[in-house]
Amino acid sequence: MELAEQELQASAEEFRALEEAFAHFSRQTAQLREAYLELKGRAERINLELEAANLELTRKVRELDEANNFQRSILNSIPIAVVVTDLEGTIRTFNPAAERVWGVAAEEATGRHFRQVMQPHEGLLEAVLEGRCRQESRRRELDGAQRTSISSTACLVENSDGEPIGAVQLDRDITRLCALRLQVYEQGKLADLGKVAAGLAHEIRKPLNGVKGFASILQRRFDDDAQHAQYVANIMDAADRLNGMLSRLLDFARPDGVHLDTCDLSSSAERIAEFVRAEGRPASVGIVVNVPPDARRVTADADKLSQVLLNLVQNGCDAVEGEGTVRVEALPEGAGPERFVRVQVVDTGKGMSPEQVSRILEPFYTSKENGTGLGLSIVSRILELHGTRLEVESEPGRGTAMSFLLPAASSSEDR
Repeated sequence: MELAEQELQASAEEFRALEEAFAHFSRQTAQLREAYLELKGRAERINLELEAANLELTRKVRELDEANNFQRSILNSIPIAVVVTDLEGTIRTFNPAAERVWGVAAEEATGRHFRQVMQPHEGLLEAVLEGRCRQESRRRELDGAQRTSISSTACLVENSDGEPIGAVQLDRDITRLCALRLQVYEQGKLADLGKVAAGLAHEIRKPLNGVKGFASILQRRFDDDAQHAQYVANIMDAADRLNGMLSRLLDFARPDGVHLDTCDLSSSAERIAEFVRAEGRPASVGIVVNVPPDARRVTADADKLSQVLLNLVQNGCDAVEGEGTVRVEALPEGAGPERFVRVQVVDTGKGMSPEQVSRILEPFYTSKENGTGLGLSIVSRILELHGTRLEVESEPGRGTAMSFLLPAASSSEDR
């Protein structure tokens, strides 16, 4: 009996131990499950946070790309040359306007030192990078197919802490601006001269009319004296010439308007050619008119256009020494509402030097022995009233071409 009780007691103790082990296992399992669920929840939260971070990073990258593309579009679109270098002078940015100014492709310029690309005008960047100044501006001339005026500014590029990280140079083409300034200056001079000329012409004309009046009285008194009658005739002839010059002065000074209408350029040119031929020009000087149908009709003041053509054709004939030709030509330019006709008068005469070309439109400047120097000034004034200008191309011994643009008549006007 005692043995059986002992065995039962031992079995009970083993059963209790087994129960405790199972209870411990269950508790551990529950704890592991809770830990697993907690880890799973944390993993899901981390995944959500990572997805949100990835979305934010993607958005930031897209915004950065858009900002870079926007910056690149600005650099590519602005007409100002932009050259950016690091502190060592290596070019990092070279926009299309810089390609046009410096005549170097961006692929060739980027990565090279600015001295290799921008000679002999690298002094601005050099002064900035060497610390002699933080900013410097300069105007200079670039020699190429055409002389170009450039306004340049260079300055340091700094980071958010104010530390220099490179330099930038901006080059702006001011050739047209300089030409407009010169044009305004010349127009101001002409306006002032016109006022003086108008006043002077009126003041001279008064005593001149008196001289001619007294001369006509003397002429009647010397009808029987041929010698003295000739002297009086010479006085009256000189007075008439001076009066004609005063009339041209007044034409130059008078701020007339223009009456714009559709003009037949071909008919006007042919009429002027016939008139100049009838003046007794040498037969060795031929006048040729070549106006194609698509350049025949222009918008202009017909009378003033005839005056312009007459002056230009007469000047062309005067420039021809011996045999030669004067051609009146017209060429259409542009399309649609921007259609123009380039009218040009070309002679095969002796031509002019650059110094003569630069002064040819100045009042009273002439190379003719008996010229007044007002013909081309009046032509220039008339063309200004039409909103255009006279362009002159000439070389000594190779003739001269004078041209100007006029609006082509619209299709409605043609009908």
